[in-house]
Amino acid sequence: MPAGNVRDAVGSIAPLDGLRGVAVTWVVAFHVYAVRGKLDDPWVDLMASSRVLEPVVGAGYLGVDLFFLISGFLLALPWFVHASEGRPAPSARAFYARRLRRVLPAYYVQLAFLFAIALPLLAGARYWRYDLYVYLYNAVAHGLFLHNTTPLSSGSMQVNGALWTLAVEAQFYLLVPLVAPLFVRWPYAAVAASLALAALWHIGVQSGLDGLVAAQMALGAHWGWTEPVVRYLLLHQLPSYFVHFALGIVLGRAWLLWRSRAQMPIESRLVAIGALCAFAMLYRLMAFDGRALGQLHWIVPPVCLGILLFWAVTTEWPALQRLLGRGPLAFLGRVSYSAFLYHLPLLFLWNAYARALPAWTSLPLYLAALIAISWLSWRFIEQPFLRKQVVPGTTFRGAGTRT
Repeated sequence: MPAGNVRDAVGSIAPLDGLRGVAVTWVVAFHVYAVRGKLDDPWVDLMASSRVLEPVVGAGYLGVDLFFLISGFLLALPWFVHASEGRPAPSARAFYARRLRRVLPAYYVQLAFLFAIALPLLAGARYWRYDLYVYLYNAVAHGLFLHNTTPLSSGSMQVNGALWTLAVEAQFYLLVPLVAPLFVRWPYAAVAASLALAALWHIGVQSGLDGLVAAQMALGAHWGWTEPVVRYLLLHQLPSYFVHFALGIVLGRAWLLWRSRAQMPIESRLVAIGALCAFAMLYRLMAFDGRALGQLHWIVPPVCLGILLFWAVTTEWPALQRLLGRGPLAFLGRVSYSAFLYHLPLLFLWNAYARALPAWTSLPLYLAALIAISWLSWRFIEQPFLRKQVVPGTTFRGAGTRT
């Protein structure tokens, strides 16, 4: 009997690898644009000079939103499948075991690289002489996925600031076996509750949560944490992203229902029209000030990206299936986890130690190095653990859905 992993439950969903490739490319482009903007990099100048490309690259943080949607989409699928077949809910123990095998090995190797190699090379002797207790605190907080809880560790020592997203993901994983049954029984109410909680959290971050803010500022008095710094930290906590994961979960349910019956042509056309409208709205949001949409402007990107995700996994358009299901984007999707782990510290090291490279070749060589490191991490760290047994008689296969 399958232990409830996604591949055993629904098989491979090939376009999702390509969407991961889009997400990680978007995030890497965003950080390259931000970090190399003052280095006279001709590729960055080219991005900045393009009216079409610059808004897209500048909004590359939305790649994180796409990652969260994909996680929600995939991880609750076994609960829906088991419920539709009249079987008991998947084992929470087996779910957590798979998450540990999926996330921890590559993450901990990256942390070893971060603390033992990247930090000493970038901080020099100061790394050993000053604030060693701060680094020790960071090591513990990162190891427990609690580094997004204080400004002291949320920036990952200004070397790998993207890691806060993994803390949010790990905290979401803890909730999946608890909330997935609620989405099975009351999907619309669960989404509404998630939206309400996220909205309340956003409102609280903007003008409330005074006790929590004061406690954080008192904790960080030695470092001078200001109220805007603390509120920015709180804005990037898990409650802000409840609606992202919830949308992903209900889109997974909708996809299961979609593939269980034959569709009329008009249904596919309506999804395609919705995707076109979502793309136009998303680009408008990136190209102009999204705050013109009011206090709930933050909900627009995940909704638009969710519509595009659903179109990608349901469309039968051959060109899109080829683009996302195989080729460069699918490859980048397979190595996206390791690429996400290493792209920022490698970029800082590259800026510090590869300045002698010709300007036009530096960024392509960085990207080649990142892809090589990501593939090595995927092949020799991620894959061996994904192939190992989780429970007797049940194996977790890492290809395809890669969850």
